[in-house]
Amino acid sequence: MKRLHVTQSPVRAALGAALLSAPLVLTGLTGTAEAAVGTPTPADTLTHTVQLSIGEWPENRGCTATVVDELWLATAASCFAERPGEAVPVGKPARKTTVTLTGGTVRNVVELAPRADRDLVLARLDLPAQGITPVRLSTTAPAAGKQVSASGFGRTKTVWVPDRLHSAAFVVTSATGGDLALDSANGTDVLCKGDTGGPVLDAAGNLVGVNSRSWQGGCLGAPATETRTGAVAARTDDLASWIESVKQRPVVLRGGETLRSGETISSANAKLIMQTNGDLVIYHRTGGENRGGALWVSGTSGNPGAYAKMQADGNFVVYKKDGNEADPSSVLWASKTYGHAGARMTLQANGNLGVHHTSTTTDGSAGVSKLLWQSDTSSRGDKLTSGAKLMPGSWLTNGQTVLMMDIQGNVLLREAASGRELWGKYSWNWQSYLHMQADGSLVLYTKDGGQGRGGNLWATESWNGAGAYAALEGNALVVRAQDGGTRWASSTFRGAQSGRCLDWNGTTGAMIWDCWGGANQQWDATAAKELRVGGDKCLTADKGANQGARVSVQPCDGSAEQKWNVNSDTTITAVLNPGQCMNVWGQATANGSTLGLWGCDGGANTKWARP
Repeated sequence: MKRLHVTQSPVRAALGAALLSAPLVLTGLTGTAEAAVGTPTPADTLTHTVQLSIGEWPENRGCTATVVDELWLATAASCFAERPGEAVPVGKPARKTTVTLTGGTVRNVVELAPRADRDLVLARLDLPAQGITPVRLSTTAPAAGKQVSASGFGRTKTVWVPDRLHSAAFVVTSATGGDLALDSANGTDVLCKGDTGGPVLDAAGNLVGVNSRSWQGGCLGAPATETRTGAVAARTDDLASWIESVKQRPVVLRGGETLRSGETISSANAKLIMQTNGDLVIYHRTGGENRGGALWVSGTSGNPGAYAKMQADGNFVVYKKDGNEADPSSVLWASKTYGHAGARMTLQANGNLGVHHTSTTTDGSAGVSKLLWQSDTSSRGDKLTSGAKLMPGSWLTNGQTVLMMDIQGNVLLREAASGRELWGKYSWNWQSYLHMQADGSLVLYTKDGGQGRGGNLWATESWNGAGAYAALEGNALVVRAQDGGTRWASSTFRGAQSGRCLDWNGTTGAMIWDCWGGANQQWDATAAKELRVGGDKCLTADKGANQGARVSVQPCDGSAEQKWNVNSDTTITAVLNPGQCMNVWGQATANGSTLGLWGCDGGANTKWARP
């Protein structure tokens, strides 16, 4: 864990003395982001609890925060107040603020969204806190008498700069308004400076509040006469809808603001990156970093050092490295929305990038907001109806799963929360599109191709299904007939007993392996009842598909041993012998365990869920 410089300047020492004379002391306004007086917390637990550094030496402050979303932290608003009790404005922090994530990665805080009724703020990161599971939010306040834990990186009773997170035990005395009153559970645990903003968790590990203020009895640096150990937290249990609404806020670039080479801004579902090669690119939140998912591009590559600027005249422009408004020849791309002073660029939660201008009425008040330019990269719902197309840069979502048609010609199915790949068709054929044809087949075409024109790159081959549609269902993309019957489905199959996925070893082996979303774990359930992998290979039972038959992967030949029922009870049965279930031999659970057929007995080794 990164340690912050802690030597106090005379100014900060005086500020601390003034705060300590108050009836309740706001923690975190002086001191450093270190640890709560209590039990040291193992490094692999509470990974969502992180360090904040606000301002720069020698006027920096330290606080604690909690990851509630990969782009948002919950912490105390008082951490950002210039003076005790002063309101914190919405928008960019007044002081440079960084967060050190578990593992040492540093992110910048670029936006604050405070609550007016309690000491709480949500802070947006410039880049996602990847690899950290956000804290779960409680939706009920802990009752009086219930024990909770409060954690932080503040000082302890004896150490000014501990090198790890600590957790302290408290008992709830009341939950009224926006506050949660706490008392030390053992008379010795206490919150100290630097713990401000840290999480208060219930017995199940759910977030019920964030540390706000404390008497600090026994903390290093507190008066020896102070023995009180109580604390107050800002409640979060009643704010789930507010937190969700904040997460949906657009990211805004106003007139005069720039996105420099290598910089990124992120909304709930998209990232806008000014790449070092000169391209300005919108990626879906699950894309980028050589994982596809590009939704829009300025087409200005080959200009290293280029930057983007939202001009005061309303034009959003990509300039060459040393270019500027005085040199028209340095413009690489522009939205051509000049003449609208005060316009702003917004990256919306739905993935759309736009230039907006709000008119002013005759009395000086704000009028109607007008969209002057857009990337047209927002979500298109959760299904493709018969005849509909998913064009380059468009995407579908059901909240759990995302289907993207990226501009590089790739169809990508990913888990929304983690970005884990579930299925995909990579063509790398620029500007290809997906068509849910009226004949029932879902087809990937080249830019200039189409039904009757050729250019077919891939198809579900589920023809003769007039009125069929494609929809996201759970973690799968499914083509359904007009009457609701399954015509085709993309699937990753996870074994219920092992937790591992149905896997192909690249030759003939069918087995289970750790789920990772690779192409060898992506199976197409076709209208012909095949389970295809690698395009032309099929899951195949030994001759006759009888009990005891082995299961392997062979070239698709249409034989009866390559026909499977994918059933609603999560079993996979042989069409030749519907009483025979595909299972893992010997109820094995290790990587590489092989598959075969045996009478369906309801065992966990016969269950295959689409994760």
